[in-house]
Amino acid sequence: MYGSHNNSHNILKKFIYDFFRLFLLYKGATLAIIAAAVVVASAAAYFLILNLFSPTQVNQPPVSVDMASQEYHKFIGMNEQDRMQSAAQMTPNEQSTIMREASRVTTGIKEFMPGTANQAVAVIRSGSFMGVDGHLVEGIAKILSVNGTGYLRLEQFKVTNGPDLHVYLTPNGGNIQNAKDLGILKGSEGDQNYFLGNVGISRYDTAVIFSQPFRVLFASATLR
Repeated sequence: MYGSHNNSHNILKKFIYDFFRLFLLYKGATLAIIAAAVVVASAAAYFLILNLFSPTQVNQPPVSVDMASQEYHKFIGMNEQDRMQSAAQMTPNEQSTIMREASRVTTGIKEFMPGTANQAVAVIRSGSFMGVDGHLVEGIAKILSVNGTGYLRLEQFKVTNGPDLHVYLTPNGGNIQNAKDLGILKGSEGDQNYFLGNVGISRYDTAVIFSQPFRVLFASATLR
C-alpha cells in the first residue's frame, strides 16, 4: 500500500517537472494552456492511481445485541431435538453468536451434601476442573458413596455458561463416547449433586462439562 502511494507521488513529480521544463523552453500563452492541461491531467492521474492501489474496505454490519439476544432465546426455547437439528445447520458465525449470548447468562444453585447426618459419606475419587479451548472454569468434582449409593458432586463450581451444557462421567479420559450422561448442568455456578445410583462408580475417571447441540467440550476434571 505504501509503495503504491510512493509511486503515485513520483508520477506527479514527473509531470510537474516536465511542465516547468517545457515552460522554460517555450514561453508563451499557448504553452501556459498546454502546461495547465498537463497539471490537471497529472493530478487526475495521481488520484486515479491512488484509488486503484488503495484497498477497498467492505464493512460487514455487526449483529446487534438485541438481535443476538433474540436468536439466543429463540434457540433455547426449542425442545432438545429441535435444538440439535438447528445447531447442525448453523454457520460458524451463527454458532458463535449463540455461544456468546449463552456465556452472558449466569445460573446459580446451591445444593447441600447428599444424604443425611447419620449416613456414611465416602469420597471415592476427586479432581479439579480445568477449562478447555478458552472456557473458564473452577471448582472440584467428587464421586461420593453415600451408604453405597453413588453421587457426583460439584463444589465451589463456576463455569462459562453455554447452550445445553450436560454433565458426563467418562471411563476413558474425557471422551464422552460410552460415557454416562448425568443430565443437563443444574447451574453455571454453585454446589450441585448428580445421582449415580448403584453403577460401578470406581470405573469413572473423568467428569466432563459438554455442550450437547454444538458438540463442544467446556471443561473436565481428572478424578483420582
